[in-house]
Amino acid sequence: MLEKPVLQLASYKHLDAIASCHMQCFPESLSTRLGKRYVKKTFEWFLTGTSRFLFFLEDNRTVAGYCGGYIPKEIGEGSSSGMLQYAFTEALKGIIRKPWLLVHKEVRPMYPFLWKNISRKIFKQKAKLSATDKAASYYTKSAGLVVIGVAPVYRGTQAFPLLMNFFDEQVKANGLLQSHLSVKKNNPRAIKAYKKMNWQIIEDHSSTYVMQKQLMH
Repeated sequence: MLEKPVLQLASYKHLDAIASCHMQCFPESLSTRLGKRYVKKTFEWFLTGTSRFLFFLEDNRTVAGYCGGYIPKEIGEGSSSGMLQYAFTEALKGIIRKPWLLVHKEVRPMYPFLWKNISRKIFKQKAKLSATDKAASYYTKSAGLVVIGVAPVYRGTQAFPLLMNFFDEQVKANGLLQSHLSVKKNNPRAIKAYKKMNWQIIEDHSSTYVMQKQLMH
């Protein structure tokens, strides 16, 4: 039960607590297995650009949940590879410590991405926009909900609606009325929760749905 919930934008001093919350929310995820330093670095990405925002819900000095979003300003910015690109060094360190993660189901599809980034570091190449990055231009006037999590002990409370409503406020504060997210099809609980908050499925891909929400003035 939430007792004294407070929503606030995150700063660097909050990253450790937010990372801990994320690892509680997703204990079996690749990010958690790569280690806390990697998780913190991915969340730091939100604090390095004016078009990104990260906030959290605190209850009795405990992070009950968090949410991060971005407002694309140009083609490719805020793509799904953005956080991994930013935290790539920490990802490599995590894999070196736990080499068996190379065969993790979330890593195998990323082999081309990993090789490109290793090559760039070796040969000092500049990154080029991929087709995926260029596709981000589709969302130029839409805010992306990138990450969201609610600590297990706070699930079933008002934590999720509070986070989602505050996300809507941030979208409006950035002058937009439309937002989007991607969710895995094998996560029916999340899909149901988003639908309750008036998100609608607009694209059906092999393993994910793209959902969209239109806000009112």
